[in-house]
Amino acid sequence: MRIERTLTSYVLVDSNMRILPEVLNFTNTLEKKGLSPNTIKGYLDDLKLYYIWLEQHDLKFYSVHPSELLGFLEFLDQRKGRKISPPTWNRYLATLGSFYRHLEVIGGYVESPVVTVESNNNMNYGFLKHIAPKWGNFQSYFKRKAPKKTDKKRLYDNDAIRYYEAIETLYGGNEDLLIRNKLIFKILYETGFRTSELLHLRMDDFDYPDPDKKTGNIYLIERPNELEDRQLKTGERTVPVASELLQEIDEYVLYHRPGKTDVEYLFVSHSSNTLGQPITRQSIIAFFAKLNAALDVKGVKLTAHTLRHTHASELQDMGVDINVIKERLGHGSIETTAKYAKPSLKTLSLSYERFLNTRGLK
Repeated sequence: MRIERTLTSYVLVDSNMRILPEVLNFTNTLEKKGLSPNTIKGYLDDLKLYYIWLEQHDLKFYSVHPSELLGFLEFLDQRKGRKISPPTWNRYLATLGSFYRHLEVIGGYVESPVVTVESNNNMNYGFLKHIAPKWGNFQSYFKRKAPKKTDKKRLYDNDAIRYYEAIETLYGGNEDLLIRNKLIFKILYETGFRTSELLHLRMDDFDYPDPDKKTGNIYLIERPNELEDRQLKTGERTVPVASELLQEIDEYVLYHRPGKTDVEYLFVSHSSNTLGQPITRQSIIAFFAKLNAALDVKGVKLTAHTLRHTHASELQDMGVDINVIKERLGHGSIETTAKYAKPSLKTLSLSYERFLNTRGLK
């Protein structure tokens, strides 16, 4: 079974170099519809494997039962040495659906083993059709589904610890830079600040750490003539944080931050050629790019925005009122906050267990 090029398109021929008439009729119709030769070849690539499978199992295209098509799926998996992806399998079904629908239109003697469903965007999707005897003449549809992906917008479980360890590994040879980068990560993780808000921070925007208190405040304060990358998107707010974090900020300023008398921003460069100059948004992007390259956390691309989502979601997991989360993130509406604060599957499961317990169920 092979595909041969013609003057204007492609044809499928068998081992005896005989053109398959039903496939030729199908591709001629596609050509009349204005489909390009490459698109038609894509259809033929799928049909070529289908006909190889038919030949191996001594089946005829006009008498294939829906249940037998599961064997075609297994055939495709075996050729790849693994399960083909859901989009690939669904593409084969769509091709077969178009092919059999064409045969039904021109001849009416072929019963299609595939149901073709037209979606809202006018795309055709193929499904295996089968009859469930238990329910009589009831049709249901088989389609290989893609597994649901993990929410890429947040960290889970011990991910944050792994990133702290990665920062230690990457910057352990430079203590001052190590302290700064761990502090950047920690502030974003424990406040949910935007990048612009982090860059906006100055050395007098914090409460002095009080060992007799568990919390203190970070202040986001509007200032005139601020550069665009450092402007507050949603105005001023006060964000409570742990006293321990305030202590770490204070120690960074006192012992590790390169000093320049005319620079008040908290985070500055530690590079020799720009020592003491305010860091930029590009510096934050480069920092996270380096972390992503060093540590591959499945389903996560780490950014400042990822930590913002994580902060909101972890507060939600702990049962913090969404109005509190809204104020903490500086959102204008609860609807926006709800897009950030996504409870984990573990929280959903524990919540439902508590619900079952209230009903006396196990």
